[in-house]
Amino acid sequence: PRVDLPELQRRFGRVVLRRRLEARLTQEQLAVAVGVHRNHLSLIERGQHLPNLALVFSLAAAFGVSMGTLINEVEAEGPQADGPQPLPRGRPRKRPKSNDS
Repeated sequence: PRVDLPELQRRFGRVVLRRRLEARLTQEQLAVAVGVHRNHLSLIERGQHLPNLALVFSLAAAFGVSMGTLINEVEAEGPQADGPQPLPRGRPRKRPKSNDS
């Protein structure tokens, strides 16, 4: 079967967004943890970019799961027509900045 790339991007983005919110991380915090710019992470979460395998590995590690677990969640996400799984309520809390200057 052919891969519907835009749908795959949307599914992956929804999984990353849900995982990030569950971890109570900001985009900036997760981006720093995986070594990308916040804008790049935003594109992924909005389903406008599909990361390479190295970034999938880094994201999985940041969430404390295997790449296989992350991919299984993408497969289980289902098409947009089924509706996205519910996201955690509320915005992630900002962590206080450290005064280690």
